[in-house]
Amino acid sequence: MSLARARVKFMPRISWVDLCLIVLIACGVYAMLGVAEVWIGPFRATTEISLDSLSLLRYAFLSLFRVLVAYSFSLVFTIGYGYLAAKNRTLEPILISLLDILQSIPVLGFMPGLVLVLVGLFPSSNLGLELAAVLMIFTGQAWNMVFSFYSSLKGIPAEYRDLSSMLHLTPLQALSRVELPFAANGLLWNSMLSVAGGWFFLMVIESFSLGDKDFRLPGIGSYMAVAYEQGDGTAIILGIIAMFTLIILVDRCVWAPLVVWSERFKMQSKSEAVPPRSFVLDWIKRSKLFENYHDSVEWLGDRMEARRDLRLKKSRRRRAIPVKKNNYSHWLLVAKIVVLLGGIALFLYGGFEIYRMLSATESGSWWGFLRATGLTLIRVAFAVVLGSLWTIPVGVFIGTNPNWTRRLQPVVQIVASFPIPMLFPMIAFALAGWGLSLNWGAVILLLLSSQWYILFNVIAGASLVPRELIDLARVFNIRGWHYWKAIMLPAVFPSLVNGWITAAGGAWNACIVAEWVQSGDRVMKAQGIGASISLAAQQGDYSGLAGAIVVMVVTVVLLNRFFWDALYRMAESRFRMEM
Repeated sequence: MSLARARVKFMPRISWVDLCLIVLIACGVYAMLGVAEVWIGPFRATTEISLDSLSLLRYAFLSLFRVLVAYSFSLVFTIGYGYLAAKNRTLEPILISLLDILQSIPVLGFMPGLVLVLVGLFPSSNLGLELAAVLMIFTGQAWNMVFSFYSSLKGIPAEYRDLSSMLHLTPLQALSRVELPFAANGLLWNSMLSVAGGWFFLMVIESFSLGDKDFRLPGIGSYMAVAYEQGDGTAIILGIIAMFTLIILVDRCVWAPLVVWSERFKMQSKSEAVPPRSFVLDWIKRSKLFENYHDSVEWLGDRMEARRDLRLKKSRRRRAIPVKKNNYSHWLLVAKIVVLLGGIALFLYGGFEIYRMLSATESGSWWGFLRATGLTLIRVAFAVVLGSLWTIPVGVFIGTNPNWTRRLQPVVQIVASFPIPMLFPMIAFALAGWGLSLNWGAVILLLLSSQWYILFNVIAGASLVPRELIDLARVFNIRGWHYWKAIMLPAVFPSLVNGWITAAGGAWNACIVAEWVQSGDRVMKAQGIGASISLAAQQGDYSGLAGAIVVMVVTVVLLNRFFWDALYRMAESRFRMEM
């Protein structure tokens, strides 16, 4: 775009759409100031949670802000960590193993240390507690996104890599023009699921207590926790309605426009479906201010590209002239050594603290932890198998039928985003009324918590299957089990493995709230490692909490190394989609 055109559009006419956008931006700025006031406000030993409807609106926005901030951190972390793990063969096994360990540690495993440290760093304000809550939500979001992005980078077709080499793209250009677009669809669907994972632990995070210490934060999660404690049915219903309303707004205003935008990155050369549309995106495109902003950014990008090309030409001309270059390699080496030593020191200090807590654990407790972990493992396996029975066919149907993808995506996203732990007390006590103990009922709770990971990954994988492959099966009349065995299951298997891994990890995390359900004075508990962790946290038993978490983490890491990793390698080597 020319400079003259940019100047002409610098002062466009203001339409009613622009006025609405200006009002929304002003309201957003005002709300952000309110959030800042809460974050830097004085720290209180006990936070009173009001159950009136006006306070609920304020709590809902505070929770939404925490989830969105955590997602921003998760997205940056995903691109950096996933790219490094996929591109650096030396660091790849270390980073993936570390990721296995991190995703295996339940939220309550991170919470005590982070909360105590950050509250100690900011003793006079809420900032430390707010940052701890954001980091806790981050731990419920990031791992699923990293695995999705990593598997997408490892599964890029060879033709795409060859094209990047032929065009002599730099690593940054290849990331922005080839790798990120290829991974966009899977990353988007897993982002929806990760944000749903952030909502999942909201009640635990915002109403966290450790022994006799109360670290409650104002939010919709703490609102629901107090409503259950007081047995206020009206407040519980209002909280559920507010949660659904919040999820619908996020879906329509954020995810629906992104789904439309991601259509351009699919591998299919043609589509029989009507292209998806977003009311919010269409409405924003009618804004003159947005159009002017878009054109100005394009013009600025063209100018920067032209200047970069000019500098590149000048640098090529100067290559014949010997220029003395500054050598910063020794400073880079020093920086690496400092970072390495700092990491080793932190690791040793953390290991010493864990050893000190574990040494106080009674020897007889270890057998109890192992037995409890085995019982939880059986429940997790049942939940993943039961979830796969319906999510695989439904996910393939949705992903391979773009019209149904457009219709069902909002419904699936809304249902999956609702934090099911808010309903755990009602579900658990209803199951008890039907004569089903929590030892078996916890399987249903884990299924409700983990099945969406499989469904979203299958939808993402099926949506990337080339249309020509499906048409070829139709031409040769390949149907039934032969169709699934020869075409569809191999095509979605890499995404399915990623879904199984994240679903199992989500189930292990969910066992904390699925095996220990409390509503007021009523408590239901199952025999499992999740119940052991919840009990230790409630009693302030640091040694028991550390011992239970260590046994659980070691079990999950061993499963990842000897079972899931084998499936992952098989998916990468035998079932990678090539053009």
